[in-house]
Amino acid sequence: MKLAAPALAAVLVGIPVAAQATEASDLEATKVERFSAAMKAARWTGPLLASNAEALPKGHAYVEPYFFDGISGGKHHPGTSGFYQYGLLDNWTVGMQPFFSVGTARFNRNIAMGDFKLLSQVRLNHFTPERRVPSIAVVTNLVLPTGKFDRLGAVKNGHGSGVFAPEIGVNVQQYFLLGDRLLRGRINVLHQFPLRTDIRDRSVYGTSLGFRGHARPGAKSTLILGTEYSLTKEWVLAFDVEADAWGRTRVRGRDAAGAPVSATSPKSWNVGFAPAIEYNWSDRSGAIFGVWIVPKGHNTASSVTPAIAIQRFF
Repeated sequence: MKLAAPALAAVLVGIPVAAQATEASDLEATKVERFSAAMKAARWTGPLLASNAEALPKGHAYVEPYFFDGISGGKHHPGTSGFYQYGLLDNWTVGMQPFFSVGTARFNRNIAMGDFKLLSQVRLNHFTPERRVPSIAVVTNLVLPTGKFDRLGAVKNGHGSGVFAPEIGVNVQQYFLLGDRLLRGRINVLHQFPLRTDIRDRSVYGTSLGFRGHARPGAKSTLILGTEYSLTKEWVLAFDVEADAWGRTRVRGRDAAGAPVSATSPKSWNVGFAPAIEYNWSDRSGAIFGVWIVPKGHNTASSVTPAIAIQRFF
């Protein structure tokens, strides 16, 4: 009995531990089932501003053209942009973001090309119902100077920067279960490093006819917080907050008379927000409509930009 008593005590002590482990396992299995069911019952377009942290499956494509009208100071600036992406590998997505604007002023009634952006995103982590850690991706983009920026006519507007601008950043995405519906959150952190460009004549940098020199735009930092709530399988409410900050832009050169020109713009920043609503009629297609509202910031004008986008997964 002296030997049996300790053994019996050990068994009795182990019973609550085993019961707790079983209960925890059951709770985890239930949570996995709830997340799985909620994810199957939700379709997403993505909010208006914040980008995905996921990657396209290898060999698949995604297109999402945007159409917008930027309104600032009573003037309209309609245009189109969007995302055109391809799954190069299961964790590596590449693509392009074009930009075109439509002139509405008397002497600028044409379609003009802006700066394009090459996109590259490598996913480091993937959210699943079984492993509920945020999806994380490293972003390495490159802005191409495809828009006209100098040698502008007397009444013509420029639509580009004239510089190559590498951009690095991190995208994060996480799901939260609210009852039987999902809340999806996104965080984008980006930093852009514009290079120097040569300038001739009248330009987007405020130079005039006869100018010869160069410009270097200030670095740009961006923080975007986005969230979506799945009302039903088809309908989603979305909301973004975006903060942008620009460094000083420097222009150096000589004017038409040969006099030296040296100009430096001040730093600037603003904070905007974008409420939107999504409708996804299938697992592969949907649309979003919203308004990006940017109040007057530090050395920046206010603007209101209604936008609509249609997305398709192939």
